Amino acid sequence: MIYNIYLNIIVKVLILKSYTLIGPIGSGKTEAQKIFQQLNIKCFCADSIVRNLYEDEKIISKISNIIPCSISNGKIDISKMREIIFTNEKKMELIENYIQPKVFLEFENIKKKYFSENIIIFVIPIIKNNKFIKKNNTIYINSNKKIRLKRLKKRKNYNEKIIKNIMNYQESINQYSRNYLYFIENNGTKLQLKNSVQKILENI
Repeated sequence: MIYNIYLNIIVKVLILKSYTLIGPIGSGKTEAQKIFQQLNIKCFCADSIVRNLYEDEKIISKISNIIPCSISNGKIDISKMREIIFTNEKKMELIENYIQPKVFLEFENIKKKYFSENIIIFVIPIIKNNKFIKKNNTIYINSNKKIRLKRLKKRKNYNEKIIKNIMNYQESINQYSRNYLYFIENNGTKLQLKNSVQKILENI
């Protein structure tokens, strides 16, 4: 009986399909995530995990050593940090090398926790040396630059300079636009985006 239980667990782990939804800033990852969730697909956002990590005192201390000016009232000011790292490649690399393994460890823990799910999706921004992403599990979403700019200008804490810096950085390291399993072109309406998501789920 115990053997059968373990066998069932192993089978479920093997059946679990995990995908990464990735795309440049303003491409509509959050909207796509909402649609996947509405269709009963569990999604986990790297940005949300990072924000939780930034509450940890040890991580705050480490970040303060790398970018002292990003600390305000004992907490990490993400807006200030963003201004620095997207114009300073060395500091960006230090932050990514420190935070990225912690995020991916959390992803692995999520996969173990939700092994009984058929599909789970990790929503990830474009970052350098992303070892978690593989061509055979990537859903790449994109929009033309004018549409992305229009969306981003509506966001709080994003001025035109920051938007330009982030876009330039992501364009310089974006190898994912040529390596993906599924592609979503998100230049239209929310209904069109939903149709694109549904088509992907039909093929998964």
